[in-house]
Amino acid sequence: MPPTDFRRFSCVLAVTVFMLLKFLLLDANRPMACQGKDSESSGLNAVAAAARLGAPIDDVGDLKCLPIGDPDSTDRETPEYHEDPRCQLYQPPSKLVHVIMNMVVGAPNQGRCANFRDGCATKAPYDEKLRQFGGDWPPFGYTMIGKQRLEQFRASIHEVDRNGIGGCIIETGVWRGGAMIMAAAVTSESNFGRRNLYLYDAFDSIPGYGPSKSFLENTEDEVKGYFKLFGMLDHNVKFVKGMFKDTVPEWQKGTPIAVLRVDANFYDSYADVLYTMYEDVSVGGIVIFDDVYSHPAVMKCWTDFKRDQNLKEDLVRIDKLSAWFRKIEDVKVDQSKRLPPQDANKSQ
Repeated sequence: MPPTDFRRFSCVLAVTVFMLLKFLLLDANRPMACQGKDSESSGLNAVAAAARLGAPIDDVGDLKCLPIGDPDSTDRETPEYHEDPRCQLYQPPSKLVHVIMNMVVGAPNQGRCANFRDGCATKAPYDEKLRQFGGDWPPFGYTMIGKQRLEQFRASIHEVDRNGIGGCIIETGVWRGGAMIMAAAVTSESNFGRRNLYLYDAFDSIPGYGPSKSFLENTEDEVKGYFKLFGMLDHNVKFVKGMFKDTVPEWQKGTPIAVLRVDANFYDSYADVLYTMYEDVSVGGIVIFDDVYSHPAVMKCWTDFKRDQNLKEDLVRIDKLSAWFRKIEDVKVDQSKRLPPQDANKSQ
């Protein structure tokens, strides 16, 4: 897809977002109608507010767990109990976050990319199941992770807020920044406080993009522009440009991390992140692997790291490609266990 097409769409979207935000702000300032005891929102709003204020797990009322497992398998299920360690609670989004989530995944009337190999030069009709589970590329979207992974990312932020887990939010591999735009919106509304958000990306073309180069590459300035488009570019949003082997080791050790989302494709890139940042993930914090089931090298990196560091955490599957876990104990990462470069960091 020519970059000019996306820029033209972004200009149109800017006007649309402005009008929607204006409506939401006006709606928020209107006096609320009286609600009787039978009002649908009378109980739900109280629960959502309690969760946002840091209520303990037994005070979340009727909030349900998110579904887990491969959507193409009979093993997909929804945990029934909040005490199930695989449970992450679905908390209804605010109107602002709801609008942003729908925007960043791409609208149905924009279709989908028909071919991953031609840079979205050809389009196909929208497919809801593909978009639900991140199985397509949205021509005019801002994230490729799909609705379920975006929902799980949001649930992770709400969980660490609810449980008072300190630290920043990091995503390594951000494309157009859509997932972190959503994260910025969620943290902007949180009573826990606005967390620092770190976006690690090459913000440039990297080997392997091939014919899809123009669709996949984004500059730092372009992604900053998308944050501005949604009104989410603020002092707490940090951009870290460069290859992970160069930028991740410069992480300020000792800085707490509440949510760490890794989308990095390669063994070495995951190893860069885990060997540098895992120690700083707070106990109770959430770690998300976007492509652990789609890239064998990524799964091997995780299984090697888990074995070599004697970790007790197990993956909880989100969909066909991705998984998450909750950190349950502090560890001192044994750097001597790290293997030499396996793929992305090998000398060319």
